[in-house]
Amino acid sequence: MKLSKVEIDNFRGIRETKINFENFTTLVGPNNIGKSTVLAALNLVLDNKKPTLDDWPNRDPNGDLMRITCRFEELEDWEKRRPSISKLLYRDSLIVRMEASCNAETLKVETEYSVYCEYTNYPWVELKWADFKSHDLFGELSEHFGKSKKDFFSDISKVEEYMDTYHADKCPTVADWVEKGFPNSLQQAVPHVMYVPATFTIDEELRNTNKTSPFAILFNETLFPSIKKNDCFEDYKKVADELNRRVKGEGEDGPIPELDDTLSKLSDSINEVLDFSSSVRLELGDIKIEESFLKASKLIINEEIDTDLIYQGSGVQRALAYALLESNAYQLAKRGDESRSIIVLYEEPELYIHPHLMRRLKSVLVSRSEQNGFQVICSTHSPFLVDIGNNPESLKLMRKDQNGDRTITEVTSQIFEENDDYNERNHLRAALDFHPSVAESFFAKRALIVEGDTELAVFSLAKELADKLGVDIPLYKDTTVVSAGGKWTIPAILKTLNGLGVDFRVVHDKDQKEKRDDELDQLHHLHPYRANTKIKEQCGRCEPFVINDTFEHILWDQMENEIAPSSDKPYNSWSRVRNFLEGHIDLTQRSKNELVNLLGYSFS
Repeated sequence: MKLSKVEIDNFRGIRETKINFENFTTLVGPNNIGKSTVLAALNLVLDNKKPTLDDWPNRDPNGDLMRITCRFEELEDWEKRRPSISKLLYRDSLIVRMEASCNAETLKVETEYSVYCEYTNYPWVELKWADFKSHDLFGELSEHFGKSKKDFFSDISKVEEYMDTYHADKCPTVADWVEKGFPNSLQQAVPHVMYVPATFTIDEELRNTNKTSPFAILFNETLFPSIKKNDCFEDYKKVADELNRRVKGEGEDGPIPELDDTLSKLSDSINEVLDFSSSVRLELGDIKIEESFLKASKLIINEEIDTDLIYQGSGVQRALAYALLESNAYQLAKRGDESRSIIVLYEEPELYIHPHLMRRLKSVLVSRSEQNGFQVICSTHSPFLVDIGNNPESLKLMRKDQNGDRTITEVTSQIFEENDDYNERNHLRAALDFHPSVAESFFAKRALIVEGDTELAVFSLAKELADKLGVDIPLYKDTTVVSAGGKWTIPAILKTLNGLGVDFRVVHDKDQKEKRDDELDQLHHLHPYRANTKIKEQCGRCEPFVINDTFEHILWDQMENEIAPSSDKPYNSWSRVRNFLEGHIDLTQRSKNELVNLLGYSFS
């Protein structure tokens, strides 16, 4: 089964929100918007953790119920057949709700788990026993199944069968919430959760004195059983037992001489002081081999030299914590020949990871999510972890509305145009593969989309240009300049930004190349000029800033016979602006006016 949706009410900073999930889902948004809160809410429900006062908004329950509702779909056939799960389903979905209340005086927190399912509403289901005894069917039923509550419910299945046979009209099927105890009813039904928080200490993960630590679970469930299968383990136990007997003086060869001498001297000294006859001996008790192995064991990273993990870098420590949790998840999710689904909740996977490994990290997480029974949900600030090109629905943008409530926006695959000659998703997918920074636009408060690196190079000097030209650019700090990596990628990016509700501006070349109207009509449908119309369609009321004819023509005035270099355009454009800022060259008034218009459009 897969988690398809969660509804969260009154949990930490979230008053109310709903989120749909894919096999691989990334939550993005500004800091302190609630991305980690969503993961914490899922972990709380799926791992049966009890909320505390701190988990209510502003630490003030104010009589409000905390409610987290999870919907699971895509159940496998064996899950639907399993009695412990099938009885909890509603139309092939498992819907689980956790509600928590807090007593205003005692601050005691009470929780209740329930499922929304269809069930047969027998007369005794909603009545107390005393009230049921007054029911018109009680006399008939008590003759067959007993008058005491104990006798009546001793084999309730037979009572239900009798009712279904003779009084089916009094046993309607209803759909409603039914309270269920998590450990008894739900723990083996819901997926196993694997939670990787942003902050942790590796010594807690590796602590071998805590039986619930990831390392202890790994050792007890996987490592030690493998050790016990080895022939040497039985020899080890025999030697340990014989040593224990020798310490007690019960070994085949008698006591250990040096030990016996020491204990005899202790006995003589005590008897001399206390004036009585006694003997001191060493008692080891039963040696618990498994506990001894666990206490003596630790993981070492071998890279040129053996290094204890607490001395490894944070990236290595966090990667190992993930590996430990993943290994345990596989083991703990096993149920005979069948396995529970696994949901990975990964908070900011990019933390401490070297930049060149980011692509590999994304590939690992996506590949995990494609495995049967595996789902990955992560919060991130990294454009490298966005998979919107392959699965547009995987990106969830969180932000606040005018009332301060958290809202979720997403896009669907249907927004992209796809035909034999033009596929917007492929353009976006290619751009994200070769220019991951394109995804920065989805994180932006306000995005400025440009065609390529030349524009990006010039806009890196936007603040200095504005100061020199006397242009007011009030939204400069709120604007992220993003290179689309090509003109035909811009329509797909704009459709995505529109779907996510991200404010944007667009700057692109006209690409007319001095062609007449009749020549323009003959251009191939994928000529850069043809993209102008599609870009304009996505801009709505925000007209794009169209440069006649290419971006370089702003800096090199053709009317004054200035010729832009045909090679190394990004560097040459950046260098020309830098030289202008430093007073080494001057630009024509026409170029300055165009730059003023460009900056004003882009940042105001």
